[in-house]
Amino acid sequence: MTRRLALLAGLVFALAAAGAQAQGRVVRVAYVWLFDAGPSAPYSQPFRARLGELGWKEGKNLRFEEYDAKNDFKRLDSIMEELVRSKVDVIVAMCTPEAKAALKVTTTIPIVVTAAGDLRAAGLVTNFARPGGNVTGTSFMLDVGSPKRVELLKAAFPKVKVATALWNPARPDNPIEIEAMQAAGKRLGVEVRSVQVRTLEELSTALEMLAVDGTQALLNSGDSLLSGNIAKIARRAAELRIPALWTERIFPLSGGLMSWGPDMNEESRRAAEYVDRILRGEKAGDLAIQQPKRFEFVVNRKAAREQGWELPPAVMVLADEVVEK
Repeated sequence: MTRRLALLAGLVFALAAAGAQAQGRVVRVAYVWLFDAGPSAPYSQPFRARLGELGWKEGKNLRFEEYDAKNDFKRLDSIMEELVRSKVDVIVAMCTPEAKAALKVTTTIPIVVTAAGDLRAAGLVTNFARPGGNVTGTSFMLDVGSPKRVELLKAAFPKVKVATALWNPARPDNPIEIEAMQAAGKRLGVEVRSVQVRTLEELSTALEMLAVDGTQALLNSGDSLLSGNIAKIARRAAELRIPALWTERIFPLSGGLMSWGPDMNEESRRAAEYVDRILRGEKAGDLAIQQPKRFEFVVNRKAAREQGWELPPAVMVLADEVVEK
């Protein structure tokens, strides 16, 4: 019976899509990002590719629109307001700020979040199994994932006793992440110090203090301020010869040492699958919030070599990607 119902549901969605195409209807999907680096960075190529695999062809039944808010929250608000006025079919919000900007102006247009922390802590949903509103997507449960970075750091540098975690309290789910890292640090014999950075000036001060406060390693919580200054942070860590492990792979690609976090190409493809289901008739509020399925550990071996570090084989074997430049 369950199999029959599933087949019937699939047939209904297929017929609905075929009917829309037969009528010549072109759906509009708006893909919006705020920052070019970090969790808010665009991953439109895998997203568009997956939509195509699912039957949505640009120029035939799909109008795909990309919007770059260019690090400007006012511009982001304006983009969302215009999308609502023009009655776009689905808004794809790359991260928490984009989703919150969209939710401010619409409670009816479906919003699919590609990369975010705890959507419940951010006030975007109240229930993961059945969100009930117009927001769905992926939520990275920071209290579960964050300790992994502390574990990898300790495995790579067993002598580290003091690590500084940079984070922005403006992001509501960051305290959860910091608490999780501190709990993991306590278990592993690492003091994880909490350093808040709300502005570029505070970030600069925090980076200067690393030279005198006894920090032996550097961690972060996901945040657009930190992501937007990854190259600066990587340079400072290299100057002080402090090992650093970040959330985004752009960190080792920018000269930093290591990163561990969700595979954003995979998460973008999953976002496309949410959009497909919505366009075929399902409601965003009925689609359960999911966690990332695949994580990636990236190591910049060149950075390690330049700092005189030989990472343990047990750590290197865990790397999904090794950067040599």
